Amino acid sequence: MNIHSALAQENAQRPPLPEVPAQMRAVLNGIPAMVAYWDSGLRNRLANDAYLEWFGVTSEELHGMHIRDLLSDAVLAANQTYIAKVLDGEPQFFKRTLTDTAGATRFAEVSYMPDLREGGVSGFFVMVTDVTERVLAERRQQRDTERYRALARSVPGVFVLLFDADLRYLIAEGQELESFGYRSAELEGKRIHEVLDGTLANELEPRYRAALSGQEVSWSRRIGHRTYRLKAGPVYSDDDATAGMVVAVDVTDRLQQEQTWAALHEIATAVARNAAPADIAERIAFILRDLFTVDSAAVVRFTGPLSAEIVAMAPALPPTLSRTHVFSLTDTSATVRVAATGKPALVVYGPEGGPAADQMRAGGFQSAAGAPIRVHGSLWGVVSLTSKSSTGVTEAMLDRLAQFAELVEIAIGNAEARTSLELQASTDQLSGLPNRRALEQHLAHESELAATRGTSLSAVVLDIDHFKKVNDTFGHLMGDEVLADVAARLRGVARQDEIVARFGGEEFVWLLPGTDGSEALLAAERARAAIEAEPFGEVGRITVSAGVCELRDAGSHSLLACADRALYAAKHAGRNRSERYGAAG
Repeated sequence: MNIHSALAQENAQRPPLPEVPAQMRAVLNGIPAMVAYWDSGLRNRLANDAYLEWFGVTSEELHGMHIRDLLSDAVLAANQTYIAKVLDGEPQFFKRTLTDTAGATRFAEVSYMPDLREGGVSGFFVMVTDVTERVLAERRQQRDTERYRALARSVPGVFVLLFDADLRYLIAEGQELESFGYRSAELEGKRIHEVLDGTLANELEPRYRAALSGQEVSWSRRIGHRTYRLKAGPVYSDDDATAGMVVAVDVTDRLQQEQTWAALHEIATAVARNAAPADIAERIAFILRDLFTVDSAAVVRFTGPLSAEIVAMAPALPPTLSRTHVFSLTDTSATVRVAATGKPALVVYGPEGGPAADQMRAGGFQSAAGAPIRVHGSLWGVVSLTSKSSTGVTEAMLDRLAQFAELVEIAIGNAEARTSLELQASTDQLSGLPNRRALEQHLAHESELAATRGTSLSAVVLDIDHFKKVNDTFGHLMGDEVLADVAARLRGVARQDEIVARFGGEEFVWLLPGTDGSEALLAAERARAAIEAEPFGEVGRITVSAGVCELRDAGSHSLLACADRALYAAKHAGRNRSERYGAAG
């Protein structure tokens, strides 16, 4: 006896069960998933065609069958915990890897939704959604990086509306229906113009009538922070469209995921193009503001245990808000909460919130959310959202913000690391000044600007007098201290747009854009006097000699070579003096 004959014989011995209404079956077949209903005794009451096809049974065979007769022992054991919980009234969501009749692996998301009636659970709905294409697409999207993991995904909420030719709702079911402000009992048996707002009813009527004429119509609607995709289409009976059906799916998570991945791609592109960390932070701030639809977003970096700096803000930093903050851990601020706990925080600003909260309230902000950014394992800073409404940021937004923060950590870390490496490669470690490599880059840039703009450019080459005697007498460690101190004094006399670099050994170069030879000679004398003025600890007083050259005086020769010739002349003339290249004599 084959399985179908056995099932038919077993069904014949069972007490008859009510037939499933055709309209209900049409509704179930319109849902893009395998759907079934099992009563509290674990006997099947209904299933759509996709469910029947997957298990290879007919509707008559499955109707009334116990679940243990359908599922294998292994599958039933794996699902037993979920079944027990849903019969206790608790919805269940989980994932499964399945093998279809062709032997191909399919990925599915499964939901068990309790059927709550009269204070008890009458049974539960099963919905198995094939998400293979989405899973494979996500895997392809993630192949280039392990850190960029997908945001949390779940089975979209669904509600179904079935209406007749008079636009009367026959069925209104689904967990998401109340998100639209309606209950099943309020809709069923009523025409759309009797139960819906007039504007909404007028908007829906042509779509419903198109469905009744055999067309499919799709549209989207945003309710609060959620976005729904709705599709209206015909329900056929004997080849005629006798009713219409609307299936609404919550697509918020999918849309948010797409938006987040697009934002992360934009940020990753900026990092790959060597954008400055400040520019990357600014881009993140604007992306956050637009992604979460808030009044303001910011990237904040901790500069100490009780201090922070706003690196970037979108829109621009308001005048009521200071860029730098020194705070107390008792302040009511999202940034402070993250600093204190290392965890995401959601706050509403009140009058007793402390200085940080007072500044935000002065700017009109009432609530904020913050999530930590960690770079190389350490708490680096915060990404924050602020709203001018006390309910403008929510727990759901905080969860998304925390996930986003984790995903952008790698971008910020890479930008920081690149900047650090660039700084190390261009900085003399002993003096903290730009090194010879960096000096040559600055010189090429400033020479081009001077030639283009027709402005002056001068260079001063300085050399410590009798420095070998310092090393021989006091040792190289003391010599290093003298070099670092000379570097500090030179930085002290240089202006903001001027470059002081260590050229090598005890020799320093000072580039002075916009400065002619006469002014540069005076600057060299100021530097020489500053170095000679104060003793260098036990070494005593140190002097330097300086050579000065203006770019115009160098002609076809190298600016630094001509300044170095002037330095040689200063040394030859007795040291502790400044000479200018091209001067008389």
